[in-house]
Order: sequence, then structure tokens, then C-alpha cells
Amino acid sequence: MRRDLNLIVDILITKYSNALEDDSFIPTKARKASLTPLESLIGIILSQNSTDKNAWRALENLVKYYGGRITAEKISSTDLSILESLIKPAGIYRSKARAIKDVVSVVSEEELTSLDTNKLREKLASVRGVGPKTIDVFLASVRGVPTFPIDTHIRRILYRLGVIGKKNERYEKIRSVVMSQIQPDKLLITHYVLIIHGRTICKARNPHCLECPVENLCEKRGVSSS
Repeated sequence: MRRDLNLIVDILITKYSNALEDDSFIPTKARKASLTPLESLIGIILSQNSTDKNAWRALENLVKYYGGRITAEKISSTDLSILESLIKPAGIYRSKARAIKDVVSVVSEEELTSLDTNKLREKLASVRGVGPKTIDVFLASVRGVPTFPIDTHIRRILYRLGVIGKKNERYEKIRSVVMSQIQPDKLLITHYVLIIHGRTICKARNPHCLECPVENLCEKRGVSSS
């Protein structure tokens, strides 16, 4: 049976309305702090395989080191080892430092906001360490592009719900499925509430099914017990 994703999302938005105000995500914190698009993108890169708290600490280290504002010129002139030490709290700091260096060499700060979406996606995708999720988070949260970033929480939840048929479904297929059902102005909040749901209730191990507000709408694929 096809899951009513809109209904599920509406229930989760109501459930997590308070959590959405906590600015627990890098893009929302970046917006509140009036960070530039480049600073926001760097924060998103730092959040890869890291907690938002640790990624934010690393980003704050950079802002402080650069005197309150990160620019492409400052990044380019910084020795790689120094950059690595500054972002160490975010983890995987060597590959992330290289990705940040490569990003500013491939895309200018002006292009981050002015370049055609497809061309920008193409340029960012050419940087090792910048994958489709990072690009989609930037496009959705900074550029306001109607797209849907997918992380491990979202993939797991959509599979359990029955929205997608395979655990290892292709990124673009999942994005297409969700975008065909969720209206454009709800895509970003859908991204956020699914992540919160995955962190708090629909966990990878021992999901709290009895506490789940959409338990009656879930096929529980891959869940041995509730």
C-alpha cells in the first residue's frame, strides 16, 4: 500500500514543532547568525558524519581565527595543516579541510548565490568530499531551491514506512519519490523532521515504535519488533 507521506509529514511537523525552534541544525544556526553562503556551506561540509554541535564548534574556530568572517581568499592562503587543526572538533578533519580548500578554488563566493542551480550543482559535485546530500542541503537552506537532501536517518525511515522499496535505493530515486509527493515549500521542513524523528524515535537499533506518532501508518520494514 502506498504510504501517505504528506499525512506522515504533517503529523511529524506537529510532533517536533518545538524541536524545530531549537536551531539544532547547522543551516538554521547559520541563518540566525547571519553567516554568508560560503560560511554556511563550510558548516554543512563540517557536519558530515559529525554532530551539529561539533561541526558548529569547528565553524566557530574558523570564524574566530579569521577575525569574524570567513572568505575564500583567507581559506586559500591558509596552510592546510592549520585548517585541519581548526576544524578538528568536526572529525574527519583532513578530508574536510581538503574539501573546503577545493571548494573555494572551484566556486567563487559570488557564484554560490548567482550561478545557475544545475551548473552550481555540477561544480560542487566535482569536489571530492562534497556529495549530493551536502549540495542539496546548501541549495535548499541557502538558495531556497526546492530539493530534498537525504541522509541515513531519512533513508531508514522511508524504507521502514514503505515509501521506498529498498534499503539501498539510489539517492536520486529517493529524492524523486519524495519530491513527487511533498509540495516544494515543505521539502526542507520534511528533511528536518525526518532527521529529528530518526534521532529520537525511529533509531537504527531498537526503535521506539510504541512512542511513534505514525506507528499506525508504518509497515515497519526491517524492524524485528516494536
